[in-house]
Amino acid sequence: MSRILLVEDDLDLAENVHQLLGRIGEVEACTDADAAAEAVRSRRFDLALMDVRLASDLEPRTALDLLPLVREHSPDAEIVLMSGYATLDSALEAVRQGVFAYVPKPFDPRGLLALAERALSQVALRRERKQLSKELGRSEALHRAVFDAVDELIVGLDKSHRIQLWNRAAAAATGWSLEEALDQNACDLLLDASQRGLFDHAVESASRGEGTGAFRVLINTRAGEQRVVQWTARPLSPDGAPPRMVVVAGTDVTERLALERRAADAEAMAAMGRLTSALAHEIRNPINAAKLQLEVLRRSAMKLENGADAIQRRVEVIGGELSRLSHLLDDFMGLARPKHLTLHAVELEDVVNGVAHVQRPTIESAGLSLEVEIGDGLCPSYADEGRLKQAMMHLVTNAIDALQARGSGTIRLAALRDGRVQELCVEDDGPGLDQPEDQVVAPFVTTKKTGTGLGLPFAKKITEMHGGQLLLRPRDGGGTTVRIRLPVIDANGVPEPG
Repeated sequence: MSRILLVEDDLDLAENVHQLLGRIGEVEACTDADAAAEAVRSRRFDLALMDVRLASDLEPRTALDLLPLVREHSPDAEIVLMSGYATLDSALEAVRQGVFAYVPKPFDPRGLLALAERALSQVALRRERKQLSKELGRSEALHRAVFDAVDELIVGLDKSHRIQLWNRAAAAATGWSLEEALDQNACDLLLDASQRGLFDHAVESASRGEGTGAFRVLINTRAGEQRVVQWTARPLSPDGAPPRMVVVAGTDVTERLALERRAADAEAMAAMGRLTSALAHEIRNPINAAKLQLEVLRRSAMKLENGADAIQRRVEVIGGELSRLSHLLDDFMGLARPKHLTLHAVELEDVVNGVAHVQRPTIESAGLSLEVEIGDGLCPSYADEGRLKQAMMHLVTNAIDALQARGSGTIRLAALRDGRVQELCVEDDGPGLDQPEDQVVAPFVTTKKTGTGLGLPFAKKITEMHGGQLLLRPRDGGGTTVRIRLPVIDANGVPEPG
């Protein structure tokens, strides 16, 4: 039931109004300003009807003096002022104070009752609006929490492909916050030119209410990386109205695709290992027999007086080819069926200096320069020194091949520390990569006429056996940087804290 405050010092009038308003609410009557102030402080009211002139033991008061107190303790209440001495100034002041009505005395009881009912209806409507606003706020907070809790990227686009919705998953995947992404054109923010056609077609189809299947595009992140995202586009059209927005929901499948590629590579390597095991013995025996017979032929040729030099040259050519075939078989076996690592404390500085010592004559004879850098803060790595040197030798050979056609260039070898990771680096200023990284490290992929395409895969395999990562990146100014990134671990195989 509504609570009504009646402030009137005319006792007869107060009794009549009390009975009249008792039909629509619980009425509390006060005859002076002090009692009214006490009532307002102790209880909350829905409607206050007050005489403009009020008696007070403290000092003369008017109803206008009580208005701030009523507003403070009953903010939703409506206020009606009554006066037998109404003036234009008092009426204007009442309007400025936001009272519901100003009623001159004498008044019609039925009119006053109707006025009170309208005021209480206004109070009820105001409270209902507040309650609905709170419920709407809670609902929006719940939907926002769900919107931000899902793992999928959710992006809402208007007709101009400008971003209107952007959840936390989208921010996490791309690196752009909600504030940065809002009102940006999604294509300009996320896509290269080669990726826009498919994305635009799907969004346009969805905006016309047409269904679209899942599609994949590469998106650019704030950090300059690219992620593979599988999207679906749906129109947002409440109550069947024309779509106001298109919502594209995406799943980042970059890691999944990488896992699938690694699984396929592992399966291919396993199959290759089985094939190698079956054929290696049969292949190596004829090679060894052929080498033995070549040695016999070489010695026989040395005894001849005529034609010995020609035979000797042919023997050397055939021997070289057999040796190359033997080395190829060794690489093939090492990649397909790698041996277990022999782990011990290894100084990466020794690895770099050892490779530089072996490769320097070859590098300089090709007209190239060699630089060596040893960074600060290096610590021993628990690794297989021989296998790391093999991996670096393959990378250096690739760098020499990349620069040899030009006849000049620089190869840089380095051992560096990067936080909890240490790196062995091989860098050249050659032509750089002309294929995506995942294709370059695939077995048997090579741009050399006589290459096997096993050097990089072998280095990658050795790196991963150490729990590390092989990274190929374009070098600033041209060329390629290959990094063997190794975690800093102790002799128990425990990563260094920090």
